[in-house]
Order: sequence, then C-alpha cells, then structure tokens
Amino acid sequence: MATKRWRTTIDKQGYDIEVRNSPWTGRVRVFVNGSEVTRGGSREVAQRIIFPLGGRAATLAWMNYGRGATQYDVVVEGRSISTGSQARPPKNPYESLAMSWLLFIGVAAILGGVMWFGALPEIRLALEGRETAARVVGGHVSSGRSTNYYLRYVFVAADGDTKTAEGHVSYETYRSTRSGDVISVVYVPSEPDIQRPVSYDERPALIGLVAMFGVGLPYTIAMVWRAQRTRAITAALVDRAIRTSATVDKVSKEFLGQGTRRISYRYEDAEGRSRRGRSPRLYAEEAAAYAPGSNATIAYDPNNGANSMWLGAADPNATVWVTGAK
Repeated sequence: MATKRWRTTIDKQGYDIEVRNSPWTGRVRVFVNGSEVTRGGSREVAQRIIFPLGGRAATLAWMNYGRGATQYDVVVEGRSISTGSQARPPKNPYESLAMSWLLFIGVAAILGGVMWFGALPEIRLALEGRETAARVVGGHVSSGRSTNYYLRYVFVAADGDTKTAEGHVSYETYRSTRSGDVISVVYVPSEPDIQRPVSYDERPALIGLVAMFGVGLPYTIAMVWRAQRTRAITAALVDRAIRTSATVDKVSKEFLGQGTRRISYRYEDAEGRSRRGRSPRLYAEEAAAYAPGSNATIAYDPNNGANSMWLGAADPNATVWVTGAK
C-alpha cells in the first residue's frame, strides 16, 4: 500500500496527516493523527478529498502522471502544506527539459531506423525493383514477443551472380512451402541485397509507422522548444521581473488536464504596449477566484515584454482557494 505523510501545525496544534492508496482497488484514505477521517473514490477518478483539519476544511488534491507517478498535496485555505505557498499542480515529469529531449531523441531514432531500414528499401524496390524466380533452400522461425517466419532461397541476379538471401513471409506461406519450391522475389538490380518475397508486402505497416512517428517528431520538437522557453523565461524573470496588474480575459479547462485550468490575461508593458499571456496549469479552486474582467498580478521581462509569468494574488503572501470549485 502506497503512503504519503505530512506534518503541519495549525493554531499551535500539530497534526500528522497520512494518505494511503491501495494498489489493488485504487481507493484513497486519509488519516489525521492516526484516525481515519474520510475515504474517497478511485485514485484515477476522484482527485479531491475534502476533510476537517484543525477546525478548517483541508483538501487532498492529486495528479496522475502515469503508473507510479501520482503526486499528492494537502491544501489548507489555498496554501500547500508541501511548499508553504499557493497550491499549484505539480509539473508533469514527462514535460521536463531532460525528458523532452529524451522523447525527441527516441522518436527521431525510431523514425530514422524505420526510414533507413524499412521505408527507403521499399521505395527503391517500388522504383527500381525487378521480379525473378527464387528456389527455396530452407527456413526458420524466430520467436520472441511475436513469432516471425522466414524462408531462405537463392536467385540469379541481373548480373548473372547467384544470390542467397532470406525473407520474411506469412505463416501460411511458410507452412505451405517446401525446400525446392519456387517463389517470386523482388530485388534492386544495382544492389541485390535489397530484396524480399513478393508475397510479403510490408508497405502498409511501414506507412503506419512512418505516419505515427512522423506526427510524433514535431510534437516532441514542440515539447523541447516549450521546455527550453519556459526555463529561459523563468530564469529571466527571477533576475529582472517587473510586477504589474493584468486583466483576466478567459478561464479555460485544460484538455486532458485532469480538471486543471489556464487563465488567459492581458496587460501593458512599461512602454504602454498591450500584451497577452497565459497562466500555467492551475487547480480549479484557484482559477475560480479569478472571473473574466477581474484583476490579477503577473510579472514580465522588461527586456521582452511579451514574456510574462502568472503570480495571482497581489499580496505575495496571500493564497486563494474556492473549496469545492469544479
């Protein structure tokens, strides 16, 4: 059973908070000073448990970032017990700069491998390929995560050389073919090592792989760019931020964001130019405190007024939280 513990003091009274999560049922239970105060729904669905703590309403909030990556926090009047500041959703570890680079390198490597070892040979076979008869001399089965069937055969290339090669075939072809049988193969005359049995066409699978990883590549590039930009903006704002008031334009629910919100806002920089920005992911309980048209505090980079960061309340020590907001 996974557990998470906190120790906090409210009105000079100490409290030990423990969250227990069953790996079998996904049920989440909350204990205060050893006594169970409430149990919530599934870890994958509920994501909120409100329970009494020192005469106040505390909220257990959590975010699911994949198997074994659930992150919990206890919030009292908008303040995170974990950080002591305004409660905000923890960053997705899979969106960090290091992980973004790893995903980009992985997708690029897989796409490159599919293109080099699969798609490019098939393109050459389609453009330059020549069919010929080949005599089967053997075969074998390769077992692993899946079972693959191969035939070994010989054929005479355009230059008169006899080539011995091996090709992937279907189970039906493998079962019905014997040594000495003749099958059709297609090969590139200028490079006979590029060949395959005519009966086994891998083009649909290759097209699917290229499409899947081809779409994934620009997505991972965007992830790297976004992570690098966020790091650069954060570093710049720590060094030379200017605080100002912004007007809330819209509060939007994040798609697949586990109920989190983003706030779009506008502000003017020191030169009077109108700028727009967007908050990071916020809990719904914080976002509910900022209606469209209301004011909030942001910080922007004086060297680049378009780069800004959401702060929220005007008082840096204040926190906001609308308990039960959806």
